[in-house]
Amino acid sequence: MIFAVDVKEYIETGVLEMYVYGNLSDAEAKEVVRMANSYPEIADELAKIEENHENTSVILGIEPNPATKHHILEQITHPKTYKPAIPLYPTRLFAYGMAACLTLLLISSVAAFMYWDRWKSAENELIAMRESNQQFVSNLTSMRDDMDAYKGILHDPDFKKVHLASTPAFPGNEIMVYWNAKNTHVMVDMLNLPENDAEHQYQLWAIVNGKPVDAGVFDVKKGQKTMFQMKNIQGAQAFAVTLEPKGGSANPSMDKMYVMGKI
Repeated sequence: MIFAVDVKEYIETGVLEMYVYGNLSDAEAKEVVRMANSYPEIADELAKIEENHENTSVILGIEPNPATKHHILEQITHPKTYKPAIPLYPTRLFAYGMAACLTLLLISSVAAFMYWDRWKSAENELIAMRESNQQFVSNLTSMRDDMDAYKGILHDPDFKKVHLASTPAFPGNEIMVYWNAKNTHVMVDMLNLPENDAEHQYQLWAIVNGKPVDAGVFDVKKGQKTMFQMKNIQGAQAFAVTLEPKGGSANPSMDKMYVMGKI
């Protein structure tokens, strides 16, 4: 740490004269040189004392102290440049400035992260809302298609309505099959069937001449369409629905028959 020095008081101590006359120890002499390098006023005063001492010695014919003579000759041959001490204030200001910049950077980073997090949450909510709206539109379209199909069936006297009731193994289930004997069209209306999983599908069977005939597969999913157009069937005597592996089976699984109804 550098302490402030009272230059005037230091000069008045007489240490500069003692330095010129060679009456100081090596350590004390080095301290005088350091002070002269640090304070231009001390350097100027030291130069004046050396000059006066040299002039006095010449006038009085006094041989100067060898050490002093050597020092004076050294000063003349290799003059020193006294550099003023650099105050600490710029360094402290720089440190304060750096601290302020780092604090501002930290605050900006936190604010940016909070803004990004809120923006991301809002974006996710917007995506979820858009997907929900798309699902709603899809469900609405399915309902409209079902209504159009109902209207077509109700206004066509050639369609026969066949109610398929639950079997003893799966009580509480029922669907409605609409079959047109003339154009062989078949429509299924799922009144009440449990949802199937991803590995299975419901399969409609038509009983023709006492044998089961594949009429197609369908899925039961909550919120989706409830009426499906199945494969065309001729000469149907009854209909039944079983739960089969996804894609359907060549023959019905009798232990998985949910509903059945005769025409």
